[in-house]
Amino acid sequence: MTAFAHIRPKSAARGLKAFVAVVCLVIVGLEGWRDWSEREQETARISAETVNLAKSLVQHAEDTFEVADALLVDVVDRVEMGGVLPNAVKRLDTFLVERVQSLQRIKALSVYGDDGFLLTSSLPGHRGKASVEAQTFFRHHRESTSSDWFLGPLIRDPLGGDWVLTLSRRIDKPDGSFGGVVQASIPPRYFANFFGRFDVGTQGSITLIHKDGTILSRYPYIERAIGSSISNDPLFKEKRGSGAYDYVSPFDNVARMGGYHRNHIFPIGVLASVGRDEALADWNREFVFRTVVIGLLVATLATLGWALAAELRRREETEAELSVLAVTDGLTGLANRRMFDKQLETEWLRASREKSPVSLLLIDVDQFKAYNDIYGHPAGDECLRTLAKAVASAARRPGDLAARYGGEELVVLLPDLDEVGAALVAEDIRAKVEALRMRHEASFPSRILTVSIGSATRIPSLDRSRIGPADLIALADDALYKAKQDGRNRVATAKAA
Repeated sequence: MTAFAHIRPKSAARGLKAFVAVVCLVIVGLEGWRDWSEREQETARISAETVNLAKSLVQHAEDTFEVADALLVDVVDRVEMGGVLPNAVKRLDTFLVERVQSLQRIKALSVYGDDGFLLTSSLPGHRGKASVEAQTFFRHHRESTSSDWFLGPLIRDPLGGDWVLTLSRRIDKPDGSFGGVVQASIPPRYFANFFGRFDVGTQGSITLIHKDGTILSRYPYIERAIGSSISNDPLFKEKRGSGAYDYVSPFDNVARMGGYHRNHIFPIGVLASVGRDEALADWNREFVFRTVVIGLLVATLATLGWALAAELRRREETEAELSVLAVTDGLTGLANRRMFDKQLETEWLRASREKSPVSLLLIDVDQFKAYNDIYGHPAGDECLRTLAKAVASAARRPGDLAARYGGEELVVLLPDLDEVGAALVAEDIRAKVEALRMRHEASFPSRILTVSIGSATRIPSLDRSRIGPADLIALADDALYKAKQDGRNRVATAKAA
């Protein structure tokens, strides 16, 4: 085994990379949260502005209907007081023309008899030619005795052909029976023209909506939109009063964001909206700019961090290699004498506390001087390298340490191994070397390379006066000497005192 994995320090380069990654993620996360918050704030600001605009416009629509209703009340009083005789109707003709002519918001003010035919109108020349008996507003007043105003659905103007909104009141005869209807026609284009005075961008729109979902007017004016219904739109159903309203228009497929406000007197509401892309264009440009800047910043930090981590890793690897070289024997690749002495001291102290055994094998190549003389020093070096591999392969446990003790002597430190176990490891090493069958003419009688091994095992004591690490080495050396004396290529074990 290699004995030096434990001396390699934990890499700080990985920690640096993790730190740089966390910093980059934090920057991206904070910037993302900031951008999202700013987008939400911008959306809320736009919604608030469009809701306020919707409130103002719905107030104007309310004012328009109130002006029309005031005229209706005046006309109802005049008809109920003056009747519908020719002279009274003639006076009423003049009154209607004078009152409506100056009001752009009202197209016509008309009086219909109980049969539905036109009696008089602010638009002269239609008397008796138009009947509204089938119209909703007429049927409503004929069937209801209420004298309140009624805002009817969009209809085609009985006195023309354009779409008009109808606001009407009932006329009662002296006996209280149904006497006819006074009706004001308000053109949707009036609201579209008025809404056009407000800047909602090239993608924006302003829509007047009946509470039943019918579109009464719209800017920009689209003829096919007038009279259509959005009653099935879930968002419209949720808007009881006012609030944000984001939608995709069914007429031009433009995504819009805006605000809706419903009038508390008349059954109408106004939806003021701007194009989403257009409204957020400035924010989107700033977002792209900030994203590019943050992206470059994060990329720069990541690049510098990774480069620094790579340099740190190279430095760590160099230091680790130097650390390994400092405790490694250059010829055999085993631990050197310094590493062995340090490890022996460490294991001796640990075993002293735990009362566990420490075993030591001292290995010497038989007739190694003669091997060098016969085959040369390069061959001797190669012999030691081959021998080192065999010894290292026998020291298999994590705590075992194979080292070069000096010259041709190798040593194996076996902590937590008793005398019997150490002898088995020693015999394994001896047999592996012998199995190499390396030629050695000076080794009699086998004429192959062999080793002699001295094995010593002791349970250390904290009292160094009794026995210490040096004594264990001396015991192993004595055992090695005995193995040499007994004929080489054998294992000798130092006996316990």
